[in-house]
Amino acid sequence: MRVAIPAVIVAASVGTQEIHHLLSAIPPVITTGLNIAGGMIVVVGYAMVINMMRAGYLMPFFYLGFVTAAFTSFNLVALGIIGAVMAVLYIQLAPKYSRTAEATAVRPARNDLDNELD
Repeated sequence: MRVAIPAVIVAASVGTQEIHHLLSAIPPVITTGLNIAGGMIVVVGYAMVINMMRAGYLMPFFYLGFVTAAFTSFNLVALGIIGAVMAVLYIQLAPKYSRTAEATAVRPARNDLDNELD
């Protein structure tokens, strides 16, 4: 908001033609450098995500998501829905998250009070 509100005020008061002329006056060397820096920010973001995950068993999903985003024209909403569906499927199919019938029907252990009442 601290950037959007002043930008809207300036754009509304100055006009789009003047802003277009101002932006086209920037030398191509600077705009090319800014484009390269913008691309590097994406790479640094991916590196930070990989560093924060530190979960080797989730890395195939990370690579699959990266390849899907790179080679398809899906937008972020579609990619988010695909990721949520994959997360639900992973949780439902992973053995460490599934409960078996034996685990839910655990018999309570007999304690001293049970022995005394018998």
